[in-house]
Amino acid sequence: MSATIKDVADLAGVSIATVSHVINKTRYVNPDLTEKVEKAIIESGYITKLESKKIKHYKTGKGAEIAFIVPNMTSVIYSKLAVNITNLLNAKGYMMATYITYGDCLREKHILNEVISNRRIAGIILVPASNKSQDYEKLFKSEIPFVCLERAFSDHSADTVLSDNVDAMYQSTVHLIKCGHENISLLLESGNPTTAEERLKGYKKALKDYNIKFQPEFVFLFDLDSIEKDTSIDTFMKKGLATAYIAGNNTLTLKLLESTEENGIECPNDISIIGFGDNEWCNRISPPLTNLKQDTDKLSEFAAHLILSKINNEKQHKPIHKLVPVELNIRKSTQNIARGPFGEKVFYPEQNVLTEEEIEDLRKGNYKVAISFHYSGDQWTKLHEQAIKETLTRYGIRLLTVSDAHFDPDIQNRQLESLIFQQPDAVIAVPTDEELTTKTFKKISKETKLILINNMPKGFGADDYACWVSVNERENGQNAAKILTNHFKTRNNVKIGMLTHGTPFFATKQRDFFAKQVLNDNLNIDIVAHKDFVSIENTYNICKQMIQEHPEIEGLYITWDRPALKAIEALKEMEREDIVISTTDLDYKIASYLANEQMVIGLSSQRPFEQGTAVAIATAKALLGKNQHKAIGVPPYTVLKNNLPKAWRDLMKTEFPKFS
Repeated sequence: MSATIKDVADLAGVSIATVSHVINKTRYVNPDLTEKVEKAIIESGYITKLESKKIKHYKTGKGAEIAFIVPNMTSVIYSKLAVNITNLLNAKGYMMATYITYGDCLREKHILNEVISNRRIAGIILVPASNKSQDYEKLFKSEIPFVCLERAFSDHSADTVLSDNVDAMYQSTVHLIKCGHENISLLLESGNPTTAEERLKGYKKALKDYNIKFQPEFVFLFDLDSIEKDTSIDTFMKKGLATAYIAGNNTLTLKLLESTEENGIECPNDISIIGFGDNEWCNRISPPLTNLKQDTDKLSEFAAHLILSKINNEKQHKPIHKLVPVELNIRKSTQNIARGPFGEKVFYPEQNVLTEEEIEDLRKGNYKVAISFHYSGDQWTKLHEQAIKETLTRYGIRLLTVSDAHFDPDIQNRQLESLIFQQPDAVIAVPTDEELTTKTFKKISKETKLILINNMPKGFGADDYACWVSVNERENGQNAAKILTNHFKTRNNVKIGMLTHGTPFFATKQRDFFAKQVLNDNLNIDIVAHKDFVSIENTYNICKQMIQEHPEIEGLYITWDRPALKAIEALKEMEREDIVISTTDLDYKIASYLANEQMVIGLSSQRPFEQGTAVAIATAKALLGKNQHKAIGVPPYTVLKNNLPKAWRDLMKTEFPKFS
């Protein structure tokens, strides 16, 4: 029969309670008596010798424990810190006792008085309820070693381990700004002034660095004890003033998500959200939450190391302050806000729909529409045309003619002059040149409804066209650049070249601008060459010259697939197939290189069929005089080797081909 705790007590000549206190470290026991009990535990066979070594590993008696004083254990960060620090201290022979203050200064004061007078306590790791060091005068005078964790005194008079709150909020705000947001709201906890000040500082710095005016009414301070009764964020949300929100902690993240649901606001279609704290559910909700994740491992490691060094009387001349970086996990709760030609917000196709009454009016209207394409010899235009035809036909709108300018502005001008004689009720057009076609488009805009795709004639104003439809070019360029940065993320000092469109088209200018911004933001990337091409054919020679001048180039960003194919020809001739390429737009030839892992590592593609459908609906709205959305943006599609078959079916509307 195995030994019992009573057998141990009888052998040691003590009570069962004393044995329990020795084993569980729940009360101080005289060291001599502790040793007697531990000897009886081994002799009685109550536990194995291996387990007895674990008991002997722990310190006993005076200075055997470290107190961890926290506001709560419901927050994920505090529960993770408690587990991590416990393991780190156990490895050094210390037990950890946890005390909860609920953020109440009086309760905290009582706990500290008890802890300070407890001879078993060797040191304290404190998450202070107050940021005023004078509230801890007795703690300072006790000379018991202590470290502040995750919160600091405003005068920085104590050793502190903190998440880098300034940089965390700076990162978040910059991410949203680069996604096109300017009206960004920040939610902070009022009961934690130092942390709130740091996070507000990072938020303000980002706004200032990007020349965006700080608006005090966009910052909300919440008392977490009464947060359920606070309706200020609900009222603000209903006004629709902010396009993005950043939460300052876990509780505020939940408050924010609850408010969106209660107010019928969709994330990320209506607003973008960045949460705080990496709960398990963050990646499981729909959409997965973009959030700031504190490094609890590093925080625990620094706090444990610092308190142990103080306990061991290691000399230090002034308070130590450790800052631990916070990671921004970008998921799907934040979206890019595309901007139209005049800086206006771009709406998504699902926000521009027809009612049953409008459809009936269209069918009665006998409307006629003409199309003027810049070029119709590729799959992109064919899918556009197919979607436009199918959608217009569905609503009883007749398509008069479809013209192809072969990228020649003179031809397009003549074709437009001819189209207008057919007296269409609307003209859909992709301008071949934003300057040389302006005069003709201006004339057409006075005689009929004009719906533009991608490009905007120079000198046009918002009243000169009914609607402008494009891919979200901000996101398109960013996606293409991120394919390169992800490919080289484990490398340093990577040399990149850019081949961009020299013709001043609004769409390609915006795409290339944001691609360059992403590349410049990655410290391991160095853009060593940037050249423009005007005609697609010239890309061959320009690429060849670039590589001759900069043979160190390892990757190329090329503004779309057709010039990319010319660049590939040049690279093959130079036997530089080691250079990787990221571009935009999916077609058969570029897909074959991606499928066979030849130079092309990925691309960001327009959705031509969906874009054509959006154009047709925008045209229908214009015919009815209800084109309240002047700019429509269709999200791009990131295509990589691993999702190429699905992407092909989604975008090209045909079965995935077999590439040789």
